[in-house]
Amino acid sequence: MKVSVMAAGLVASALIVGVAGCGSNKSSGPASSTSSATSTSAASSSAASPTSSTGAAQPSDYSNLLIKPTDIVVPGDTFTLFQTLPVPNPAGTEGVFMNQGGNRKIDDTIYVYADAGAASQALDQSAKGIQELSVKAAPTPADVGTSGQLAVGPSPDGSKSKAIVMFTEGKVFTVLEFESAPNDALQPDFVLDLAKKQDAAIKSGLPS
Repeated sequence: MKVSVMAAGLVASALIVGVAGCGSNKSSGPASSTSSATSTSAASSSAASPTSSTGAAQPSDYSNLLIKPTDIVVPGDTFTLFQTLPVPNPAGTEGVFMNQGGNRKIDDTIYVYADAGAASQALDQSAKGIQELSVKAAPTPADVGTSGQLAVGPSPDGSKSKAIVMFTEGKVFTVLEFESAPNDALQPDFVLDLAKKQDAAIKSGLPS
């Protein structure tokens, strides 16, 4: 399941890590998620997806802001970008990364708002749903971007290992959700390292 933000519509993001894997779905906006990429994915994820009725950025192709498969470093494992989906409202992009075994998934969703205030509001709203919709663990501050939040633990139903990290970088709100088998626990250091790589990609790739 995904963590959805109650601002206006939320998108879902899934994750895998430490040995993670996740799936993604999205529909027309951050409020719902469509998962065409996950029919093959072994898991469904819950990621926070913000929706803001305050001016969202004009739709555009932001796929260049996503991390690359080579950024996902897990010994003995290889990840590929399984699917890229546009996020229409607010503008943004979602990338679903899967390992070769299909048992680890990472859902990386980037929302580009009109300003930093709207992005921050989306994060605040999304963080409230983490324990119920994504990870059965209280989020803690994470040293990534602005107001980073990190949670690692089982899924609410206990069927998967999950992790989620969310942060803002200026007017961008990012959610990384990881998912893997229940006996394939995600490592917080791995999750945070990948989030920092995503933050760096946003800083270097987002037009001013």
